[in-house]
This record gives sequence, C-alpha cells and structure tokens, in this order.
Amino acid sequence: MHITQGPAVECAPPCSTSGSPGNQAVSPAPPLMARSQESEDQVLKLSDHEREFLNAWFPHLESESYIIPPAHIDTVQERMAYIGEGERIQVLKTQQQIDIDESREVRDTVRIDTVLKNVHHCMNQIKNKAAREKEIMVLLTQAKFGVYGADTQSIYTGAAARNTNSVKAEPLNLEEDFVDLLAIHRERGIMMAAIIPQTEDDPLAVQEELKKAAAYLKQARDVVRRSVLGDLVTQPALHQAIVLPDTTRRCLEEVLLNMSDLQELQEGLSVEPGRNVSQICLCEDDMADQTRLDAWWRASLERNEGGDPAMDAATYTQLVARFSIPLTTVELFLSREPRLQLWTQGHLVHAVGMEHGRPMSCIALFPQQFQVLEETPDDDDVRILWGPTGTSKSVVLIIKGFFLLRKGCGTVFVLQTSRDGAAAAYLVGHQVRETAGQGAGSVQLVNMAGVREKDRYGQYQWTEEGKKKVQAWVEELCQHAQTHGRVHILADEAECDVIAEIYRALKQRHVRFTLWAAGVKLDVPADMERYVRKLTQPLRSPPAVVREVEQADDMKRGRVPAYTRPPVSAPCDGPPVLTVRHYDPGYSDRQGHEGLYPWRCARCGELVADMLRDLRVGCDDNAPHGQGGLTYSDVFVLGEMDCDTDTPDDRYLSPAPFIRGLESRGVPTRKVDYNDTAAVRQLAEMTSGPTQRAAGRGRDEAVTVVNENTVWGLERPVVVYLDSSGYSDADARGRLRSMSRSTAQVIWVKRVRT
Repeated sequence: MHITQGPAVECAPPCSTSGSPGNQAVSPAPPLMARSQESEDQVLKLSDHEREFLNAWFPHLESESYIIPPAHIDTVQERMAYIGEGERIQVLKTQQQIDIDESREVRDTVRIDTVLKNVHHCMNQIKNKAAREKEIMVLLTQAKFGVYGADTQSIYTGAAARNTNSVKAEPLNLEEDFVDLLAIHRERGIMMAAIIPQTEDDPLAVQEELKKAAAYLKQARDVVRRSVLGDLVTQPALHQAIVLPDTTRRCLEEVLLNMSDLQELQEGLSVEPGRNVSQICLCEDDMADQTRLDAWWRASLERNEGGDPAMDAATYTQLVARFSIPLTTVELFLSREPRLQLWTQGHLVHAVGMEHGRPMSCIALFPQQFQVLEETPDDDDVRILWGPTGTSKSVVLIIKGFFLLRKGCGTVFVLQTSRDGAAAAYLVGHQVRETAGQGAGSVQLVNMAGVREKDRYGQYQWTEEGKKKVQAWVEELCQHAQTHGRVHILADEAECDVIAEIYRALKQRHVRFTLWAAGVKLDVPADMERYVRKLTQPLRSPPAVVREVEQADDMKRGRVPAYTRPPVSAPCDGPPVLTVRHYDPGYSDRQGHEGLYPWRCARCGELVADMLRDLRVGCDDNAPHGQGGLTYSDVFVLGEMDCDTDTPDDRYLSPAPFIRGLESRGVPTRKVDYNDTAAVRQLAEMTSGPTQRAAGRGRDEAVTVVNENTVWGLERPVVVYLDSSGYSDADARGRLRSMSRSTAQVIWVKRVRT
C-alpha cells in the first residue's frame, strides 16, 4: 500500500562548481570519506559523476543525517473572488469552505496531506534524535524510482561491466515504483515502510490494508535484493515496517488478535517467530509520543541492535548512491502544479520562498485581507491598515493602487513619510505601475521624509519647512482634483501624524480623495479611528519565522499588534532558524572569532558562507518549476550597522570583517548605504517575487549587506540577521525589523558570552 500524488518533475544532475571571476561560485564540499582497503571487493567504486552528485546533495554524508524531502508542503486550496467591476483576486479557502464546497477527491487530498505531514514530522524527530546520539542515516519519503540502468550514467550500467558478481539491471517494478518510506542506516542496514492512510478505526479495513502492505513490502524486498543489492558479496539487512497514521494501537491489537492468517502476515513482513507484528507498526497514538516513537524505531531495526556486519562507511556511501542517484523524483504537494522535487534544504527554502514570496500576478490573500478590499468605500475612501510585519498590508495597498489605475483614475500618488519608508514607497510605486500595465495611468512618488524631526527628548516635532512642504503639496492636490475630480494617495510605512495632517487639510478644502495608508506602529488620532482596519494574520513568512518575530519586545509590550492565527494552515512550517554563535571576548577559546559584534568578525562571515553553500545558494541548479535555485540576490544580510566604511560612529562600524569572511568563501557581496537612493530603489524593484529575481541574474548577482532600517517593507527568501543586542535571545532587537524580512530561511548570528 502506498500513496500516489500526481505528476512530478525530473531530477537534474548536480550543479557545476565552476564560475566566472565576476560571479564566483562556491568551492566544492570536502570529498567523501575514503573507503577502507578491505571493502574494495565488497563495494564497487564510485564514478566521478556519482561522487559529484553525493558531494552536491549530501555534503556531510559521513557525519550528518539527511531527510528527503526536508519538509512536507501541503496543497493549498484557493478560490477566485471578484471585487468591484470584475477584478479578480485569489483567496485562500478555509477548512470549513473545503468541507462544504469541495469534492471528495479534494477532501481526501487534504486528509492525505495531514497524514504525510505527521509522518514527516515523526521522521524528523527520529533524525534529530539520531543526530544527538551520533547515529547517521538517510531517510527518503515518497520516493519514486525510475528504471535502473536506463541512464548511461547510472551506477548499474557500469556495474555489470566492472564486476562479475553484478546482476543485469532491471526496472524496480514496484507498483508505480513508489516507496513510502526508506531509511538507509549507517550501522543497521536498510528499512522500508509502507504507509496505510485513512483506515481510521475500521477493523476490517485495517486487516485488508495490512495484507496489501505486507505483500507490497515482500515484493519490494525481493526486487531490492535482486536489482539493487544483487552484486554485493554480503548483503545488508532489509527491515520492514508499517505506518498507520489514522489507526489507534487498540484497534490494531484487536485486528491482529482476530486475524486468521497472522502467520502469512508475519512471513510477508519477515517477522521472526516470537516477535509481535504490532511492534513494527507505528500507530496514530504512537506518533505523538516520543517514547513510543523511539520504541517503534528500535523494534524496526531490532535484529541489528549491535550493528550489521555488512555495513561500513563505504557500503553506506554506496547504498546512498544507489538509492538516490537513480531516484527520479521525490513527490511533494505544492499549491500549484506540477509537484516538486525537494532534494536539499536549499530546495526547501526556495520552494517556501516561492510560496510566501509570490509575485503579484499569482498572489493569494487570506479572507481577512480580501474583506478590506471588498468593503464598499464611503465618499471619502480612507483606510488605515494597521498590523505587525508580514501581514500583507503592502500587498493590499498595491492591489488597491492597480485597481484604481485600471478604473481610469489617471494618477496614483505614492507618499513617503519617513526616511525608513523609502524602500516601501519605491516598492508600492513599482508594483502598482508594473501590475497595472502600460497605458493604465501613471504613478507619482512624493517624498515627505523629514517634515517632522526628533527633538532633544526624542519626540518627533513638525519643522517649519515641513509644514510649508505639506501645505504646498496639498495645494497641488487641490489643483489636481479640479482637473481630474479626485485625488488618490497610497502611503506605506506611514507616519500617522503626516497622514492625519494631509487628511484634515483635504477635508477642509472639500476635496474628494482616496487615502489608503499602512503601518506597524500607528498612533491614530480620534477623528480617523473609524478608518482603521487591523491585518494580523501572517502571510509573508512561514510559521518557523513568525514564532521568532512574535517574540519581539515591541509586540510583547503591545506597541505592535500581535499576530493572530489565520483560518488557513500554512502549507509548510518552514525551514528551522539556523544559528551561528559569535563568541564573546571573554571566552578562552573563541574558535577564531574576533571583535565584540558579529559584523566585526571574519569568522562569522565564513560560517555564514558555509551555510549558504549548504543551501546551494548561487549554484546553477535546475530547481522546481524551472525557476532556478536560490541566487545570491535572494539573500539579505541585515543588522544595526552602517555600510558606509567612513562612518566614525563606533556603534555603526563598517561590517568589513564580516564581508571579508563571506568573500573569502567565494560569496559576492554588495553594500548598500542608507543614503544611496538609487541602490535602495533597485532593491525595491527586485522585490517582485522569485520569478523576477531569477530573471535578473547576471554580473551584479550578489548578497546584499544593508542596515535593517533601509529595507523596511522589502523581503527575501534568506535573511542573515547580525545580532548586535544583548546576550540573551530575549534581547534580540532585530526580530521585528530583520527576521520579518524573510519569506523562508533565517540565519541568526548571535552573540554568546561565558
């Protein structure tokens, strides 16, 4: 029994490690562990192609465990909604809407998603515990194999010519060539498992599915021994197991107790006399209990508790090659066809970044955001969008803007009210213009930054020049309204006092206007409170990032609204936050670290570069959807630092040592200064989704190093956060401004003291 999931994408060969001087590629990973001399007769040598493949996809095979795919991504159900005069918007469906509206096939897909996500979570738990206990393994879930020997580069084609013990290559010939779960353990051999979903607690259905699973695993065992392991003098052990994610252990025990042909089931699963079949079955109530999960894993490999004598480092490497290189696909759900193959953590980051950083042409909103757009406006069309970072306030502004242009409004004014809002203003203006298309009207950027300045007490006050500037612009708006009938204003990352001043001035002049503004920290005056709409459901970042951002001090103290749980579960929890430790000068052994802060440390730069290499950043991979893998432009390095190397301020020293560390590992960098408006505009115009960023590859491809305040409103799949705050996680000031920029992966470079 196995789960089929639809069409798939062919797996490409590993990336090339060569690069031109202008776009230097990272150096290849260290070579795999050399095989011992005594294993030469047992295991065939790896070809250059096979070694390159393993070095690319499993760079630390001899010391780390891997799971493929690194995460499960659910199918996302969307519906088409309409606003105004036929404008279409994609809206994510809630579970209630799926249960009521959708076909049984769709509902079954959602249930299977839940099953596979739970199974994948359990496998991750096993992998994590193995890492703590120094066990090494590769786990593959939902693997689909092609025909062994069909590829001229396949290990099996060469095997027949090199070794007289080799058997003739043949198709795997399993039903649709799927293996639900496959584990290659460094010490204990191979384990294959079948997943039985949706049986619930129906004893007859469970009994029937157990028989099918046993027959399937027996066939798989025979074919693998003959086709994959047939040329080995001593074959490693093959273990079988069954996963029943919808069946309780009580139901399973009842089924086995009343099963007339239990002996046949035991033989099919190779269960020795005296052992209970239930020991190698993982049930629903076992999956939530770490102790039971560990017991199932030990029982599944019990025959080789002390280790499999046929397994050594070379055999393990060879088995990983044999099961992974001919692997055509790893089946995985995504919200849009085709299904994806996710080999590495980098592919996962790319896929999650695509999902959470979609281009405007295929964005899908939560019902909360759609309702704001759906409201019928008053004569004065005013909205104040208030909420934490990453809740699609900017997206709603952009959609409002291009709807206005398509309706023939003529001109949309995009207002910048502070220095920190420059990137957001450029982004909104660019996206409105590009999404609306040619001939749909014009977008005019208006810079009102600096009309209010901090006094010596740190409070913002109006300047005389600022008041005059606002009054002059209001006069221009009045003249525009006389000609065109109405003015339309959008403002992202807005200062509410500036917005309120413009609102009141236009009201006094009896001008008809549209005014939509958005911000994170808004002190809304009483006369505008009725226009406030809270957006609190996170859409930009996956849950793994959201959990870090919501620990921000501003959010805990109520200065920024807290996130609320969306009605639609996230397709994927997302890659876990990666950590680099910068050791305090008080450490006796700083392990090569220097300086007080991470940006003063070249060693931190080297370690981050190694992580980027492990994520396959900058490699020319043939990744999902033909979009290419992660590029250097997909990476922000953010923190409280100034990239101007001439700044005398000790607090904002240049991050030059950190940059030197990156560049020493072959990672190209681009420093963007706070005052470089052209560079900030370019960054904003690149934030148009993964498709546009991938299309922009070229000689300027580089990791962007920039102050976190400069890119407020922008996003990237990978964010490296250089933490300049205290030594505890609670002190991290950049959660709100830096981590929230990530649509997939956060790398946190944190300070550690003795």
